[in-house]
Amino acid sequence: MTAKFTLFFVAVFAGAVWWGWEWPYIAKLMPVYVAAIPGLVLSVIQLIGEASGSEVSRAKRAEGIEMDDTYKAGVDKKTEMRRTLTYFAWFIGGAAGIWLLGIVITLPLLVFLYMLVEGREKLIPSVIMAACTYGMIWGLFEYTLEMRWPPGLLFGY
Repeated sequence: MTAKFTLFFVAVFAGAVWWGWEWPYIAKLMPVYVAAIPGLVLSVIQLIGEASGSEVSRAKRAEGIEMDDTYKAGVDKKTEMRRTLTYFAWFIGGAAGIWLLGIVITLPLLVFLYMLVEGREKLIPSVIMAACTYGMIWGLFEYTLEMRWPPGLLFGY
């Protein structure tokens, strides 16, 4: 069964390389060179490993492995509900911030506030991480790749 699944991925990645090969360089850079070719290589390596595996290793693989440490955290419903609501509050707050302020402002702000509130970090590490986040968003995407993020609703869509 696993060989069929791996063969499926070999076919998908080979098809992606085949169809995307004629695209202009800039169009095929990410899908073909970064995703499809490495995916094809890794799928073929996996297929070769499955095909050359001995019966002993297949039998051993079929019985499963024993994991190191298992830990069941028994939390009460109140704590579970609070954690769930906190997660979704951060998620919805981040999405609303991106919609209102734009991603360039919201992501560093979100990193800063999350580190202060949830991570209970001190001010200096929080500011440094927020500055690094801003530097990566602006420096990599805006400056280097010249990819402009939408400004957000408050700054003029």
